Amino acid sequence: MADNLFCLDIGEKYTKVVDSRKKDDLIEVSAIGKVETVPTFYTSDVEKVTDDQSNAISQLVSSIKVSKKNVNVVIPGSFTYSQILTMPLLNEKELISAIKYQADRFIPMPIEETNIDLEIIEEYKEEKKILILIVAAPKKLIEKVQNAVELAGLIPEAVENELSASARFINSFGKNLAAKSTVIANFGLNSTNLSYFENDGQTVKESHSFAIGYQLFLKEIQINTDSDSKKGAEILQTFDMKNKSSYPVDVIAAPLIKEFGAELKRFIATKKVDMIYMFNQAYLFPSLTSFISADVGIKTLELNPYNFTIKNPLVESHRNELSLFISSLGGNLR
Repeated sequence: MADNLFCLDIGEKYTKVVDSRKKDDLIEVSAIGKVETVPTFYTSDVEKVTDDQSNAISQLVSSIKVSKKNVNVVIPGSFTYSQILTMPLLNEKELISAIKYQADRFIPMPIEETNIDLEIIEEYKEEKKILILIVAAPKKLIEKVQNAVELAGLIPEAVENELSASARFINSFGKNLAAKSTVIANFGLNSTNLSYFENDGQTVKESHSFAIGYQLFLKEIQINTDSDSKKGAEILQTFDMKNKSSYPVDVIAAPLIKEFGAELKRFIATKKVDMIYMFNQAYLFPSLTSFISADVGIKTLELNPYNFTIKNPLVESHRNELSLFISSLGGNLR
């Protein structure tokens, strides 16, 4: 965690920049901001798309007055492959060889076209084993991201995915959560990642992803209310079960909520879970946590780090959307 670094989090919907640090048991934020990610940045190889994304990054960094050049970069989990495994206690070289040997179990692409990163989560000395997080990403994707960052005049020090960054955040600040065993749901644009954390240290033990994200809910609302994307987003943002609008979001979204709940129930079937927390696009659909609580039977809340930040005008201005920046805050702790 170096003071000369900040985090650039290039999400599917928003590109976020955060310059923050851990101060005692709180987060001190000195710069924070977001801009829309170029919609085809992760799916198009057209050079202009990379240039446009680079310009967006440059303008965002300039607008929030970040003068640092070195960045830790976070990319969406939906474009990477993650696995949490228990492995023998080996040295780094032996560990990498062992993982490459069995990589085809969870990486659906040739190993020579893949970048692999390892992070030791926990060490079990008596059993001579370690729990590790393996993150793999296409080399072409990493090169594209690094190129966009460098074109923006920045120096990428590391690239990690949302699971790695958010798990670090939970591990650092998990004791602020009102539960010992939790499921953290990264509710993304096109998919959701569930991570199981346990013990006082809030250590990630297991992870699972599935293809239900904010965009599916938005499309259902648009179709069933004959709305455009802007109006559909407003309907999701403002719906309140206690003060229902003219649009029955609870009825329209019921099939998707049941699918979402079924994924959660399968994930937690053999686990003791005290609480479920949701972040990322969750702030755009505030009532979703209530729907999930009712369906799954476990209290579900938005993971908003406001209560454990050092208050300043920047934090106050982003108070209602801070859950969007969980991975970005975690990227500053690397």
